[in-house]
Amino acid sequence: MSHSYYTELWLISRNDLEKLIELDKKLQKISRFKEEAEEAEIDVKHGLDLLLPVYLKYRNLVKRLIVCHDQMVQTQKRNLIKRVLDCAVGRMLEYKQEIVNLNYSDHQWPDDFMKQLKYTPDDVEILVSAAGKDVVKERRQRIQKMIEDAVTISVKDVDSKELSEIDVSDITPSQESIRLRRRRLREKTPTDEIPVLYESPEKIAARKAERAMLEAILLIQSHERARVDRAIGKNVIQTQKYNKDVAMGLIVPKKIDKDTYINAAKTIQRAWRRYAARKKLKNRIARTEELLGMTIPSWRNQEVFKKDKENFEKKLALMSVFADKTAKATEKEEARLLKIKRPGLMEDITDEIREWFILWYDELGHFYVYPAARLGGSVLIATGQTMTPQEYLVEKKAKEKEKEKKAKNEKVKKKKVKKKNYWMSETKAFSLLNEANQCYNYDWSHRVSNDFQQKICHDLITNELCYNLQLETRKVVDELMRLELQKLNAALRKDYAADLRPFDVPFERARRRPPPKKKPPPSPDDFIEDFKELVRANIIRDYPPSSLNDWIGDRSYQNYEAILEYRNYNHRLGEVKQLVMEYCVLPLSTKEIHQIAPLIQSVCICGLPHHGKSFLVNAICSEVGALLIDMSPEILAGKFMGPKNEHKLINTISKLARAYAPSVIFIDNSEKVWAKKVPVNELALKPKRFARYYPKLVKNIKKGDQILFLTTATEPYTATAPFMRIHNKFIIIPLTDYNTLYMFYKDELMKYFGIDRNIDVSSMAKVSVGIPLGYIKNIIQNILNLNRRITLKFKPLLATEIMDEVLKYEPLPARIVSKFENFENRTPLGRKRLRMLAKEKALLERAKKLRK
Repeated sequence: MSHSYYTELWLISRNDLEKLIELDKKLQKISRFKEEAEEAEIDVKHGLDLLLPVYLKYRNLVKRLIVCHDQMVQTQKRNLIKRVLDCAVGRMLEYKQEIVNLNYSDHQWPDDFMKQLKYTPDDVEILVSAAGKDVVKERRQRIQKMIEDAVTISVKDVDSKELSEIDVSDITPSQESIRLRRRRLREKTPTDEIPVLYESPEKIAARKAERAMLEAILLIQSHERARVDRAIGKNVIQTQKYNKDVAMGLIVPKKIDKDTYINAAKTIQRAWRRYAARKKLKNRIARTEELLGMTIPSWRNQEVFKKDKENFEKKLALMSVFADKTAKATEKEEARLLKIKRPGLMEDITDEIREWFILWYDELGHFYVYPAARLGGSVLIATGQTMTPQEYLVEKKAKEKEKEKKAKNEKVKKKKVKKKNYWMSETKAFSLLNEANQCYNYDWSHRVSNDFQQKICHDLITNELCYNLQLETRKVVDELMRLELQKLNAALRKDYAADLRPFDVPFERARRRPPPKKKPPPSPDDFIEDFKELVRANIIRDYPPSSLNDWIGDRSYQNYEAILEYRNYNHRLGEVKQLVMEYCVLPLSTKEIHQIAPLIQSVCICGLPHHGKSFLVNAICSEVGALLIDMSPEILAGKFMGPKNEHKLINTISKLARAYAPSVIFIDNSEKVWAKKVPVNELALKPKRFARYYPKLVKNIKKGDQILFLTTATEPYTATAPFMRIHNKFIIIPLTDYNTLYMFYKDELMKYFGIDRNIDVSSMAKVSVGIPLGYIKNIIQNILNLNRRITLKFKPLLATEIMDEVLKYEPLPARIVSKFENFENRTPLGRKRLRMLAKEKALLERAKKLRK
């Protein structure tokens, strides 16, 4: 199971985490503004130099922690790694947000820091969600089962409805007898819960095609065997006829000299040996290049990958077994502690609090305010965080002096104290990350790391249960002791009133606003009927499993120099992948990450037709096992008509998305929802019908909800201003470039055996720039059909065969492409970036003039 490797990887990652926490603390003490000018402009370059290295280290740390979390079996250690991973992801996304706010760009190319840290692009590329593969698998199976159940039940309902609508009087005797026979057959079934099996048209077509294929194979085999037998018989007849003619003297065999035979044999042997040598050398060169990784083989041995997959499946099974053992041990220990420690614990806490009462009464003659429940209650008394009698007297005297000073200096104005603004603040994510690291140092640093038996740490279970038991017991004791304190204060008032002495009981200042009562989270069982209704309406639907690893695209390798030289630069298809991971996948992975990470409520993926928008949507849902709620105009056409039904649908979707989180509310071609003018052929769809509800739906997405409002747009430049306002982030899919097309052609063509490994892929990629990958893939599959693959051995594939078909692609008008490429400058982030670049350009020109 490679337990030692992943344990060692976790220990190395944790040591790097400690160094990273120290570096982060130093960064929290560095001011954002220059010393010579307090409120001057922020030094952007200095800030990026500070933030980018830490951001890259967090990305590398998260990548390793995800591997450790997916491969660790021990439940207690796995839970600790999950805490660290969630906090590290939240802190990494905070750094990402701060960097974007500095340079107004979602993409970064820190090549200089990558060289300093000795990182490759693969070291900082995150391609797996932080939820854990076992959790994602469970989510996916649960959603699929619920959708299948809803579809099965809907089919049953339709059949029963059709049977109930049939009039018996209209049925002929033969039809009636058939109906009665069917009823008798149904009554023979043991239960009515067995779903009626229906064969879909696709399955029927597949069965017929399989049968036709078998018949065709049998026909071809019989014809081929007959042809071979005819050829053999013809050769035998010709041989017999020749021998007969020679015997009868009709044919006189021509005599050839022995030297001629020898020379002919030598010529044939020479030609064959040359051909065999050339073929052997060619195969040897191809084999050498394949071993060196210079060429891509058409087939690879999958045994290693299969073995790795089997091992991981075994680990998943062991995780659940170990989790069950840990849960049973926890339940057993909890029952033991409740039986043994609970009664004595209540008495000990009560005595401790009464001692605190006596201390105050002996010192000051009265009692202090009982700590509020929201602050911890008697936990503050036990830990010594409450005020002592001496501190109370000192504070009382200080307040009296302050009142006197205020009376004297009423007219004196106070100077405004400027708060220092640092590059990074200590957020909830960082404090939780530091706490998780300290928890490891306290509970795990002294344990043996190479524990191959994966034993349960019972002392950790006992400590945690004792802590929780004490907190629960203190809540009960606090309520009783508050009542006791009220009675003691009432008795004190009576005593002081009898002695005619004034007495003021110390009291806690009431909060201006009472804390809002938290509503219990909605249970999925409460919305089963609504879920089934949306499944029948095709609003909740299944999606094909996809992975971001399958996204083909290369990165930009010259943008770092372009930024330094103030040249124009654009991102490439390979960089879209990381953006989708940071803005869509990682925040949705777990509830803890969604609570502490910067909130991203809505994302729009923009791209020209056939550029992979649907694939990215399916990959986002597959990576986190999300529930997909499709609100596209084509899906909602003719459904839930009327304001009342529309409002009800939006409320139902909002509740379902929270109950079955993580959830993705998806709209395809969202520019039509906020279009300036709806095309005539789409007026029947009424795409703008739900536009007024979406802003409120997005606004109600809070931290911890694990909901993403995800849209795609083909022509985003045609949308109005509300389209810009409703989206937090825009992910632009650029046109295909040379690097991506080179990789794509290599991957697609090298799958086929018999294709020249040195085919001119470079020229093909150069000619195909701007053409969608999906279009090229379909062309390659059509060209390399079965007949063409058979002839590859003696008729090699030429690049012109593919290019002739690829160049038939009708590109979009240049006007539309330019509008799409300029759309990024219309986004809120793009406008800020344009203003920043204009300012930098003006400063550069001014510096040039001063030099002249």
